[in-house]
Amino acid sequence: MTFSDLKGFDDVFDQTLNNDIQDGLVEFFDWGLLQKGNYFNSDLGESSPNGQDYSRLKVTNEYSYASGQVWEGFRSNWVWQSGVNHSPAPITGTDHLNPGVSGIYIDDNYYPVTTTGEYAYHVDHINGRVIFDSAISRTSKVQVEHSYRWINVTYAADVPWLREIQYRTNQPDENFLDLDADQWRVPSDSKLQLPAIAIEVVPVRKFKGYQLGGGQWVFTDVLFHCLAEDEVTRNKLVDIVSFQNDKVIDLFDSNTANSSGAFPIDYRGVPVPSALRYPDLVNAYPGGRLKFSNTRTQSMTMINTNLYGGIVRITTEGIKSNI
Repeated sequence: MTFSDLKGFDDVFDQTLNNDIQDGLVEFFDWGLLQKGNYFNSDLGESSPNGQDYSRLKVTNEYSYASGQVWEGFRSNWVWQSGVNHSPAPITGTDHLNPGVSGIYIDDNYYPVTTTGEYAYHVDHINGRVIFDSAISRTSKVQVEHSYRWINVTYAADVPWLREIQYRTNQPDENFLDLDADQWRVPSDSKLQLPAIAIEVVPVRKFKGYQLGGGQWVFTDVLFHCLAEDEVTRNKLVDIVSFQNDKVIDLFDSNTANSSGAFPIDYRGVPVPSALRYPDLVNAYPGGRLKFSNTRTQSMTMINTNLYGGIVRITTEGIKSNI
């Protein structure tokens, strides 16, 4: 008797199709929204309508760091990608070896990301914060010119049950710099700012033969949870997602990208040198194509007076050649 190998994957520790689809969709929508202007630029010293400084960071009480070591902005998810075809372009610097925020200001003095010594730091773009190697004075004025995303595209596993939803974050309020203000006390890596699109691959799958000799069409359902603080924005998110019906997108091979060390963001939220954007990933590590079909709105609800939700369900179609 001859043993026949399991098919469809090479190693139990590899990423498989569900994860490739989810990774590809998050990167595709994140990049696609940037190309449509999904960001706001915070220039140095720019004032909000209520007189607060958009570029100002506040010191935070993070238990794993010394007091005065972590400083965060009023919005997280800072843009690091260059080459966005929207005007004005996001503030990301021009050094491709060090993409993203190019430097910070401490008490009106500029310090580039390459700074060493007393003020050495790194910029956590995911959580919208600056982390110094050693604590600085808590009375310092820390500012960063940066761009932050308006719509956050994320994995459904991150929201809302594992994170606290943070409302009214379109501008820093008069309590932003107050360490005891409840609205701003939750660490940035433990909260979700709205609006957001959370992507979830669900256990609905069908197969159809692709060709004689092997390969199959794989049909996988995906839910897009659209969350906003008002009905108008929720409706906008639902439209943005559902309008993609019949669109074909490229995926990247997560296993090859991972083994090559090509993922653009490291564990600290810092873009790696010459970080690959979504178009670069699909060109360098092609992982097949995916078509959106049978798009339908599943629900539109008002969860509470500050939270509106909608779900768009899409069936994705792709070819898996090794099954």
